[in-house]
Amino acid sequence: MTWVTQVSWEGIALISGMRKRMGVFVAVIAGLLALGMIIPMLFTGSSPGGAAARLTVAKVNRERVSALDLSREFYRLYYYRTSFGGLKAEDLDALRSQALDSLIEQAIILDAAKSAGFKPNQEQVEEAYKAELAYFKNEQEFIKAMSGWAYTPKTYKQELGKRQLVDKYPLYAKPVEVTEDDVNAEFERAQKTNPKLTLDEARESIEKVVRARKEKEARDSLLSELREKAKINIVDPQVQAYRAMQDEKFDEAVKLYRKAIKQSPEDPYLQVSLGRALAAAGKGDDSKAAFEKAVKLRSGDQFILIAQADSLKEAGDTDAAAEAYKHAAEVAGEDMFAHGLILEAFEEMGLTEDAQAQRDKIDALQKALIERYQAQQKAAEAAESEPEAAEPNDAEDAGASQE
Repeated sequence: MTWVTQVSWEGIALISGMRKRMGVFVAVIAGLLALGMIIPMLFTGSSPGGAAARLTVAKVNRERVSALDLSREFYRLYYYRTSFGGLKAEDLDALRSQALDSLIEQAIILDAAKSAGFKPNQEQVEEAYKAELAYFKNEQEFIKAMSGWAYTPKTYKQELGKRQLVDKYPLYAKPVEVTEDDVNAEFERAQKTNPKLTLDEARESIEKVVRARKEKEARDSLLSELREKAKINIVDPQVQAYRAMQDEKFDEAVKLYRKAIKQSPEDPYLQVSLGRALAAAGKGDDSKAAFEKAVKLRSGDQFILIAQADSLKEAGDTDAAAEAYKHAAEVAGEDMFAHGLILEAFEEMGLTEDAQAQRDKIDALQKALIERYQAQQKAAEAAESEPEAAEPNDAEDAGASQE
């Protein structure tokens, strides 16, 4: 079996722990705003977003992508990814790269929309804002949640307007029409797998499928055309380093990760990335030192310990790796993902007793989880079956009940 982890990082841990309270996403981070979540270790200075808002990570024609934009998009993607599973520590750079690609794509469309004089519908922006406000007790609570993501009501409405442009401009530039021939062709394909299907009962669904496909094709076509002409300049050293690693330019990756660390010296995951790059570049001692720095920065993080242990195992230092895995197991608590990773490592190393201890731990955690769920279900059923207490209808009844 394959085990994946959720990174124990301020904010990331918060997202993981509060996921079940999530409502429906209305816009970019509506659901996260509804939870009152914040981006950690990010906002400094008096202006919303502080230094992160001023730091440029990419430039697309006339559109600028800030470090704040990248952090927001990263957390949004992280939320979705971990809704379906987990992430290893080394996967974070890939997710950051993906987040920047998404922002660059949006910036390409925004630049084209502005050049065409295409503007957001402010009435629809206000409606979207009010729809998200409905998640909160009052506007003050909503404003407080927005401030955690470095938004003011004004800048969040601007964000909603941008999202509207990104969604609508491709269809303005390349309108889509669903013809009867399109519907019939799709119906014929569907009928091959379901011969009893009739066009009348399937028409609405088929039209939606065809329209969605055509809209995606139109957007992809527009992006392809715009990208050929776009001037894209990525200056984020962490993304540059990750891409250098993908291209097996390990010495270049080391230099770029060191540059990223100068910008975020307290980020232990950058030290993990640097350690991996140094190992790939054949600098084992320096790699070991980078992982030790990561552990020093976040000594109670089981996933950093697992990353360190993985590196030691790959370097052939099995005794030190085993100790690091055991340390990770001690601090992993009830995290089954972490225990699963450690189990796999112990099995690969032939440490049968340690592997069995992890299996026992996972079994116990699963059993406890099921028992908690069953207890919650019983409590909920009991609460539903209890008759509602009678309430006095008037002052006389109230007096009688008090007697």
